[in-house]
Amino acid sequence: MAADEMSRATLKVAFDGPAIHDGTMDVRDLAPSLLAIGQLCEEANRVLNGERIQATVLVRADFRKGSFEVNLDLVQSLISQMRSFLVGEDATAAANLLALLSGATGGTVGLFGVIKWLRGRRPKRLVALENGRVRLELDDLSIETAREVIELYRDLDVRKAAASVIRPLEKSGIDTIALTPAPDSREVITKEDAASFLAPEPEEEQIIQEEKKAAFTIVSISFKDGNKWRLFDGQNTINVTMADEAFIARVNQNDVVFAKGDILVCRVLMEQWRIKDGLRTEYTVLEVVEHRSAARQLPLQFDSPDPE
Repeated sequence: MAADEMSRATLKVAFDGPAIHDGTMDVRDLAPSLLAIGQLCEEANRVLNGERIQATVLVRADFRKGSFEVNLDLVQSLISQMRSFLVGEDATAAANLLALLSGATGGTVGLFGVIKWLRGRRPKRLVALENGRVRLELDDLSIETAREVIELYRDLDVRKAAASVIRPLEKSGIDTIALTPAPDSREVITKEDAASFLAPEPEEEQIIQEEKKAAFTIVSISFKDGNKWRLFDGQNTINVTMADEAFIARVNQNDVVFAKGDILVCRVLMEQWRIKDGLRTEYTVLEVVEHRSAARQLPLQFDSPDPE
């Protein structure tokens, strides 16, 4: 297969509502939505094809009075000879991608249809079917979609791009956006659907959970439940949760006296999570293994007197 072979398909996007019945539309509403469609196609192509295929979206003007329609051409260029599920038939690769995003084929629904149907709710079950499809179950309701649609639905960048596509619906006077990837397939998103497209916040994912033994000097302690102790490990001051209840009981009973320079040898649990803005790290002292008081005297050793 030559590296310059391409697959092409057209997506018709129609905006409708009182604000655009004269055949005009504010470019500040139109441009971000069209850019988002390009981003959506690129992100979907990344999820399903990786780096093997490059996706580009081109605009072809086809403005009609009474609504505002734009034709977008999705062009896929093979950049290697490797094939994916989309390029088994090169002429329909781009069409298949658009159908997975915004159309319905063979009794299944595309990404936009799944988002509309769920309305921000989590499916109760995902059931893999023998025909390669997936059934989403929500209470007593269910729909079927392609496995690839589920991959797109789970990708945060795809979801963010989809939310940006329908953002013009937030404007007064724009009531619907219709996506038509094929003559027999059409997905209409209304103002009532817009809230369903809000991209979810990424869930926290634990990266590291490690237990180790370490020594600390005490920076500050807290006698209130739930408050953090501040300890210094020789390089950094960290906030820790003191979870050694036996040691805390001894502290509360004044059986343990602290002085400047005291050292705590502890069994510590270090946990790290990936969060929206990067990483979150927490430390928990599971056990204070040893409390070494600061030295009060110089470690001098007396020699025995010489025998007479």
